[in-house]
Amino acid sequence: MILDWLKTHKTEIWIFLLAFGVRFLYAIFVQIKFGSQGFLAYSDAFSFYLPLAKNLVENHIFSMSSVPPYVSDAYRTPLYPLFWAVFLWFKLPFFVVIFAQNILAGFMSVLIYRIGLMMFNSKNISLFAAVLMSVEPMSIYWNNLLMSDYLFAFLFIFAFYIFVSGHYYLFALFFGLATLTRSIGMYIFPLFLVTMLWRKIGWRKIILTALIFLAMLFPWMLRNKIVFDTWQLSSASWYNLYGVVTQIFADKEGFILPRPQSLPYDLASVPFYKQHFFEIFKEKPLSYVKFYISVVSRSFFKNPYMYLSEYVIKPKFPQFFYGFTLLLINFAVVVGGLFLVAIYTFAFLGWLSKDARLWFSLIFFIIFFNAFSLGALGLGADMSRYMLPLTPFTFLFAGAGFNLIVNKYSSWPI
Repeated sequence: MILDWLKTHKTEIWIFLLAFGVRFLYAIFVQIKFGSQGFLAYSDAFSFYLPLAKNLVENHIFSMSSVPPYVSDAYRTPLYPLFWAVFLWFKLPFFVVIFAQNILAGFMSVLIYRIGLMMFNSKNISLFAAVLMSVEPMSIYWNNLLMSDYLFAFLFIFAFYIFVSGHYYLFALFFGLATLTRSIGMYIFPLFLVTMLWRKIGWRKIILTALIFLAMLFPWMLRNKIVFDTWQLSSASWYNLYGVVTQIFADKEGFILPRPQSLPYDLASVPFYKQHFFEIFKEKPLSYVKFYISVVSRSFFKNPYMYLSEYVIKPKFPQFFYGFTLLLINFAVVVGGLFLVAIYTFAFLGWLSKDARLWFSLIFFIIFFNAFSLGALGLGADMSRYMLPLTPFTFLFAGAGFNLIVNKYSSWPI
């Protein structure tokens, strides 16, 4: 029985082992070279998620405060701090949390493989996407940091797999969990309802799907209503729009941005952000729109491997950034950028595949909403972190586009 199962699922097993194994080896390298602190190398991990998880275990409060008084906040949604807190409660080292995230990465690659089979009925396209996802450097890097992005990516892809399978109520449950990991899910969810409508799913099922999704969010929203007198999931969106993006606009235009008297991440600061944002926008609407479109567009064209080179490798291994090794690194960065250009080009050609046109359109609009809501933040880093749940789909559509071209031209007489 077991041997039959292993034989039947040998492709999925190899995909899992590849994705998990590459990340696990990288995690061992980080642990040996830098210790547990290597998994906190990004500021969000150390400043936000670690205090939240520790305070949940030690002080039984959802707070980013590192010292008393521990004040409740809602800058981050609760699921990833709870996920991490479970490991802290058992006094397990950070490496074990990373190990668990690596396991999730293995399952993600398998899910992408199966989604590809359902969309294209092609093992080659599915395998192409799953293997690329398994070895893509930025995915490996972000997977081995203690941040919410990879848990969100796993839940998003798992929910998408369920959605494609047609189990909409179960999809709503898991997409609710994804939204409790990163609040951007709230803005993306309506696109799935539109897709259900396009597929002529009955109104009753669409409404129940929406209600299940909202029911998943309700306890956290009720907590925020009781504690902060607002139904919002998080203060992050308004803080990012005002405190990060509009700050760049203010610097560009040469004026000082007003700041709230309350804590910047506090939900109590949101009315202040809203009021002053709209005052600024009303005063310079065309300038702001032009600025925002510009920074979002630029975030798309940033080479993520440049970020990996300059902000990850160089600070840790400055000795490599001289002479011949510097040339090799720069060459690898350029090749990586060209590779992504090719992937996106073939992905657009994947729209020509009629079987997946609906799914291509859904992913395209999700990428658009994702970039429009977060893309301006890419000025500080790059979009690879925010694209973690979406990049595997670009690999799928790229494989479909490449397959279409090969099938078309291979039939021509040479």
